[in-house]
Amino acid sequence: MSSSNQLNQSSRFLANKPRNEVNVQGYTFRIDVKNSAGNTTFVMNYGRWSEKHTVMKHYFELFEMKTSAANLDVFSVVSAIWCTTAERNLLWIGGFRPSQLLQVILPQVQHSCSQQQLSDIFSFVQSCQQAEDALAQGMEKLQQNLDKATAAGDKALKLTCVSQQMSFLKQANHVRQQFLYQLSRLLTICQYAEFLLAFGECLYNSQPWSSL
Repeated sequence: MSSSNQLNQSSRFLANKPRNEVNVQGYTFRIDVKNSAGNTTFVMNYGRWSEKHTVMKHYFELFEMKTSAANLDVFSVVSAIWCTTAERNLLWIGGFRPSQLLQVILPQVQHSCSQQQLSDIFSFVQSCQQAEDALAQGMEKLQQNLDKATAAGDKALKLTCVSQQMSFLKQANHVRQQFLYQLSRLLTICQYAEFLLAFGECLYNSQPWSSL
């Protein structure tokens, strides 16, 4: 199930529950609404918090799947021949490019962000871009070496380049993972849920790119 479907179903489920019942990870809590309004808010927020981390785990599992697949054929993973047309707009070393993704999504979620949050996010994006640029430059040089090795029939150098490709993919996945984790700390639970929904739209729907 996609992250957007998970979050949509969770939101609908919470909205349809009786006001004195809240479901968190399969458990139903009955609450005295008249005397425990604060507790009701906490349990609902906890439900959203649990859902957020479930979705993050969903993406982290994807990174692990890519690493396992790369052990068999790193080129197919890095070149992302498996991805959708919409995903190719974000393509960077076998997956999405964090800074570019945020440039597309931020206009959709910034309405609820404070100035301090926006400032922190922009600083964070700059750090992401620095890491992305360093890896991109390394990958470009590696590709040049791989082309030379292929032309010269140098199998030893080619194997070395393939091994280095694997290393770059792992580093790129680490940047993506840290991007999702750090952003979850900069945004509120509701803001991050909104971000994840927009994230899913960017990956599987080409519509967000029509305005770029």
